[in-house]
Amino acid sequence: MRNLPRLVFILFTGTVTAIFCMLLLSSGFLAADKRPFTSRKEQMSIKEEKEENRKSVFAPGLLKAQQQFARTVHLDAHLLERGFTDEQVGSMSPLGKWLLAPKGSPPPRLNAANKTYLICVALSESPRFRFSPWDQCSVRNCMLSYDEKDLHRADAVVFHLHFTRSPSELPARSRTDQRWIFLTDESPFHTFLHDHQRLSSYDGLFNWSMSYRMDSDVPVPYGRTIRGNFSTEHYWNAVVRASKTKLVAIMGSNCGGRNGRWSYVRALKSSLRGNLDVLGRCLDGNRTVCPGHFDRDCAALGAYKFYLSLENSNCREYLTEKVFWNAYRKFAVPIIMGASRQDCRRLLPPRSYLHADDFADAKALAGYLGYLDRDDVRYLGYHEWRDRYQVINEHGYFGSVSKHYCRICEALHYNPTKPKVYARLERFWSKERDCAPASA
Repeated sequence: MRNLPRLVFILFTGTVTAIFCMLLLSSGFLAADKRPFTSRKEQMSIKEEKEENRKSVFAPGLLKAQQQFARTVHLDAHLLERGFTDEQVGSMSPLGKWLLAPKGSPPPRLNAANKTYLICVALSESPRFRFSPWDQCSVRNCMLSYDEKDLHRADAVVFHLHFTRSPSELPARSRTDQRWIFLTDESPFHTFLHDHQRLSSYDGLFNWSMSYRMDSDVPVPYGRTIRGNFSTEHYWNAVVRASKTKLVAIMGSNCGGRNGRWSYVRALKSSLRGNLDVLGRCLDGNRTVCPGHFDRDCAALGAYKFYLSLENSNCREYLTEKVFWNAYRKFAVPIIMGASRQDCRRLLPPRSYLHADDFADAKALAGYLGYLDRDDVRYLGYHEWRDRYQVINEHGYFGSVSKHYCRICEALHYNPTKPKVYARLERFWSKERDCAPASA
């Protein structure tokens, strides 16, 4: 309800704009004909004059601006409808808004249609791409370089904070118009791989953020949800009915976590009495079914109705491949611990998941899983979203396409060109503000 005033205002503004445009298109509004009766020849001259007036009013630049305004109004209304707040919508870049737009929505307006951008990536060695970075990208006129010699002429320079040892490692900056971008795929608890790092040491260095969060300048979520009409019921219904022979699984080799996730798994395993399979080295799990699962897809997960998508941290919008690949991609229902329920409502298809916070304890969750296991109709209800939404995996795991460099190229084309700097990184990226405290 708190978004209702903003939504009403957006719809009102859009309506007024539409009415104004209709009035401008009206020949009577542009040039009211108050002359007495005229011949047909004179009427044709008047008509041509009015057409010229119409064209002059709707110059190409003005038309594009009006179209872009209408798109922005539409996208803002869509995001508010999904549950984002005024503040959250206002903090998103044009690229971030477009990535959550309904299927088929046109991209934002280009900053410069004919410019080629150079992106320099500060990595020790060039990665090997299975796919071109520009495959299915909305823009392609960007070039990648891993050569330090290109730093001075690059339009954007990307630094992976997780592998950065200290600010002293960063090169000297020779141009103020470059976008320095910090990239992190981890939660704020695990931003740095190396010890003794402080986020404040990087204050004032970066212009753009690049993370899984949708308020990043360059959003690279592990997966995203778009709305559309996909009409896939016959397909998913057949897949689910034919493949689901087991109840629930979890896979992992990191046996820790700040949210007590493995204690929760232990309690759930006890309540389910043999219907929860642990794959990996935690809790004496099965290590032979999916060896090397960090690098390779685990086909065995396709047999389970549910997957325990328990992240290592309960942080804002922190939803990883555990949700988007190990669950949705395998036609399983994710059971989520990590991002809040509010984040899940905004970012995931409705009625497509269970959240640990919706149950008093592991025993209560076990009871509900048993109930759904016995009722096929109610269980299949958690897959009906597949007709109206699509979940897109594009983070590069298990051989899937990676959109990281495409997103940088798109940001250079679509995001505002005005100067920006993160004077204090913790105002954007903070474990104290954006994450729940550690639990046993």
